[in-house]
Amino acid sequence: MGSQFTGLAAIGFYTASAVLLYRTVTATPTESPTLGGRPTIWLLAIAAAVFHAVMLFSSWFNSNGLTLDFFNALSVTAWFTTVIVLLLNTGRPVLNLGLILFPFSAVTLLLSIIFKGEAGIISNELRWHVLISVISYALLTIAAGQSLLVSLQDKRLRDHRPGGFLRTLPPLKVMETVLFQLLVASFLMLSLALLTGFVFLDDLFAQRLVHKTTLSIFAWIILAVLLIGQLSWGWRGQKAALMTSISYASLVLGYFGSKFVLEVILT
Repeated sequence: MGSQFTGLAAIGFYTASAVLLYRTVTATPTESPTLGGRPTIWLLAIAAAVFHAVMLFSSWFNSNGLTLDFFNALSVTAWFTTVIVLLLNTGRPVLNLGLILFPFSAVTLLLSIIFKGEAGIISNELRWHVLISVISYALLTIAAGQSLLVSLQDKRLRDHRPGGFLRTLPPLKVMETVLFQLLVASFLMLSLALLTGFVFLDDLFAQRLVHKTTLSIFAWIILAVLLIGQLSWGWRGQKAALMTSISYASLVLGYFGSKFVLEVILT
């Protein structure tokens, strides 16, 4: 009951932060900030992340093993994504991603409460691989969201329609700089995740892992090509958004797609 209350509190804070953020970005320039504006939203999201962390703590540190079924894995990834966004927001303009992220975190947390999975025993080394993999998913999730904003901003500016939601965003050059930094971080963490997988797993190309491994390597290759293209030929805008989306979709399909089929559809 206590853990469920903690989860529901997190869901409430996520919902409140999402609602206030929506009201802030849709307000007209003459309207005053909603209940303190973005600092209040940031604090509410921090409260949500803290309660979310308490809810997830037992999944990662308990004698029964690591609970990382489909819904709990989604919830853990959403939590890491939220934390990274909140940390990045202290120096980079990424809080608008909370419009999608905060409701998603609330939904995944609710599903993890409703559909309880069973813990599995894994080694400490493999836990590090899982942790690094989740962080790489979280970073690429943020990069994918940022790329969509950059793509939309670039298209609207080319069409001479800069108003609406886009007026709350920083200049396009700043948004693209943040995207490039996120892509570099995603590439480095995904590289480390693949490396630790090869080191700590007996056979990454076993039948139960071959789809995950192949699609993760494909995502890594797309990221590498994109970063080379950005540095060498200045790839940006729609092309960068498309390649980021392909890499992200490949990574999500490789891990969550296979888990969904095995743990939800086939059970």
